[in-house]
Amino acid sequence: GVGYSVQFHHIEQLPEIQKPLRSSKYLIGDSIEGWADAVKALMKSYFGKNKIKPRFDYSDIREKGERLITAGGKAPGPAPLKLCLTKIETILNEKENGDKLTPFEVHRINCVIADAVLAGGIRRAAMISLFSMGDTVMATSKHGAWWESYPELGRANNSVVILRNRIKKDEFNSIWDMTVDSNSGEPGIYFTNDTEYGTNPCCEIALRPYSFCNLTEVNAGIIESQEHFNKLSKVASFFGTLQAGYTDFHYLRSIWQTNTEKDSLIGVGITGIANGNVLKYDLKEAAAITIEENKRVAEIIGIRKAARVTTIKPSGTTSCVVGTSSGIHAWHSKYYIRNIQCKVGDDLYNFFKEKHPKLITIMEYSPDSAVIGIPQEAPEHAILREDETALDLLQRVKNFNLNWVKKGHIRGPNSNNVSATISCKPHEWYEVGEWMWDNKNNFNGLSVMPYDGGSYKNEPFQVCSKETHDELMKYIGENQFKLTEIIEEIDNTDVASELACGPQGCEIL
Repeated sequence: GVGYSVQFHHIEQLPEIQKPLRSSKYLIGDSIEGWADAVKALMKSYFGKNKIKPRFDYSDIREKGERLITAGGKAPGPAPLKLCLTKIETILNEKENGDKLTPFEVHRINCVIADAVLAGGIRRAAMISLFSMGDTVMATSKHGAWWESYPELGRANNSVVILRNRIKKDEFNSIWDMTVDSNSGEPGIYFTNDTEYGTNPCCEIALRPYSFCNLTEVNAGIIESQEHFNKLSKVASFFGTLQAGYTDFHYLRSIWQTNTEKDSLIGVGITGIANGNVLKYDLKEAAAITIEENKRVAEIIGIRKAARVTTIKPSGTTSCVVGTSSGIHAWHSKYYIRNIQCKVGDDLYNFFKEKHPKLITIMEYSPDSAVIGIPQEAPEHAILREDETALDLLQRVKNFNLNWVKKGHIRGPNSNNVSATISCKPHEWYEVGEWMWDNKNNFNGLSVMPYDGGSYKNEPFQVCSKETHDELMKYIGENQFKLTEIIEEIDNTDVASELACGPQGCEIL
């Protein structure tokens, strides 16, 4: 994932279009760097940096399905890159010599590139695009049936950059009305104290240009005391600080290393907050421990102390591994089914179909796909989604921003943030907008989505009764299985399956 700016004052710095008059063969290297260099060569040829347009040769790129030895998974083949370069060239050819690219055109080019990215053959890229107030094209770029004309726009969340000390209430209300009317949570709202500082796609880290996130996490589900909380926070800070020492970034320009070392960021997060354990303890005390440990280790290994130390990330995947709620979010329900998608006929499907057929369901609208339903139970005293309002979650966001995130802020115009997806019921949109205005100093950005109270087939989380949960748990108990028994004879990795960080809401896998 990556965050980027298409604000007016940044886009204006791009060169004018100067279309190339000649072309020459360009052999694309079969590597991540090779693909990136191909895009760079194309852009340079239209920016007057190199007046010879590359005539791309894809013959060195491995065919689709071949194994990726280093990263694992399978090669996507040359087709995604070919489509990417063709789309970019089409956008560039629509311009006249002397024209400049618009914010939307730059945004679209970034989305086209992201659509071609298949990290390790498995994950797609996801992004956040930050644009200027007054840019109505960007603000409305996902209104209407945008997925038909520009499906690549699904790779990014679009958020308007708002200076906290300059925005007026009527201006905010106009933006919020667009968000409500879109029924998709966009444009998002990103409050900042400096338009030169951006963020990562899930918005938990405040970043100067050309720098990286560096995240570790505390499992709140196992916290037993204040001392235990402090110890876990210290360990997370220790590992994060060690990671901050790794700044020899292969391939990237030197400014990435320079800027990353200026802040030496770490991001100690907490997941499983809605389990309830951590709510009893002193967040400020634990945050102070993370700062002390960062200072200690940074001095030992010879790096700068972190500019920002604490955060709350979405933790959609981490929470599954450690068995907690996701980051700041409530548990989906007291009893629910967690559906894991798989392909009909792959080894995972065949294993469960043979040994545990009761857990397998063919997807109604995609008969070549299935879900494995795993029963889940929230712990005692946990916060449940149906038991709280949008404002309840927002107040929890505020509490952790003030007492955990801001207490770990050392320097920089923006503090880090609590990443959260707020689900709004129809009657809650107005009060959520009012809360965001009144609390604009207590968060940077939030994802706000319509609350889906309907019933959909095979959704990732499905509420179930205690009886259904207990019946499935009994079935699993009577039919114990070991995942080590699943033998993958052929690499069945889906090269286009998983979003790194979904723009529709970062909590979702």
